[in-house]
Amino acid sequence: MKKIIFALLTLITMPAVAQTDVSKFLPGTAEGVTYYLPTTTINITVDALCITSKPGEFHRYAERYLRLNNVISSDDKYWEIEDIKVELSGKPDAEKMFTVKLNNSSASNMHLTDDGIIESINREPATPLAKEEKAAAVKERSDARQYMTEEILQATSTAKMAELVAREIYAIRESKIAITRGQADNMPKDGMAMKLVLQELNKQEKALMELFTGVTDTVRVSRTVRFTPNEQSDTTKGIIFRFSRKLGLVDNANLAGAPVYYDFNNLQSVYIPTPEEVKKKEIKKEGVCYNIPGKAAFKIYTGGKVLYEEELPIAQLGTVEVLSKALFNKNATTQVLFDKATGGIISIEK
Repeated sequence: MKKIIFALLTLITMPAVAQTDVSKFLPGTAEGVTYYLPTTTINITVDALCITSKPGEFHRYAERYLRLNNVISSDDKYWEIEDIKVELSGKPDAEKMFTVKLNNSSASNMHLTDDGIIESINREPATPLAKEEKAAAVKERSDARQYMTEEILQATSTAKMAELVAREIYAIRESKIAITRGQADNMPKDGMAMKLVLQELNKQEKALMELFTGVTDTVRVSRTVRFTPNEQSDTTKGIIFRFSRKLGLVDNANLAGAPVYYDFNNLQSVYIPTPEEVKKKEIKKEGVCYNIPGKAAFKIYTGGKVLYEEELPIAQLGTVEVLSKALFNKNATTQVLFDKATGGIISIEK
């Protein structure tokens, strides 16, 4: 749950014009709402699929009885990368901690995250988008033998069983055609009954067909790697992880996997003052501090294939600026929405 700070307090003594005073946080001296600006972290989530194939009991007879020539003929197991997602998140930057004094300024009506990063002023924070949940990949399947007739089960050879199962498949298909055309001897009473009957026939056909075609199961495995860049993080061919078709996602040190690389390139070289220079120039800020994030080119690739490529806003590659105190005096209730990952302004409305 978000920490919502409503600090519209009436002080005993008020100045004639409200001031929005923001100062660098000093332990033991804060008299107001203290908030952080964030440091940006890049979160790289890899979805990998483990695909296992098994041949059906009658795969040798698939072409003879069902005219199928592209069926699974041997056990196989392999991995492949399904998707790579890159998301930004913010964590509090201890060097960017500020305090807004509690006076009659509307800037003190702030919403912070649970760890103290500023989210919004004079409005509700943005509602996070619901993440799409991917369905479980392992399929539930029926036991084909429960649909075998006595004649099939008593067959004395695999070839004869395969022939009889193929006949049963054709009989199921004929029943479905007769029902959909309204020509069945015992037609379902209504549309819902017809739907249920067809679902059951499809289930039986699928289970018997898998005795010829084989089955494939897919299991999804996800791994997230986090990377917090700085102004010295320019990198070419950094290794995020390694990937093996036989083993899936493996550690960077495991040479059984091929490397998946990343390139990180700071597109804005911003001068970063030394601590001594900061102390000399430290002044009282009248307004609300926010980040103007820098930009970086970020690419993920393996071999000759690019898996992801975008320009990303990065807080620590940019600068800190101040929203004017005039936006938050007693005659103004300015609404501001901040990006929790970068500390930049998403929207501002007066």
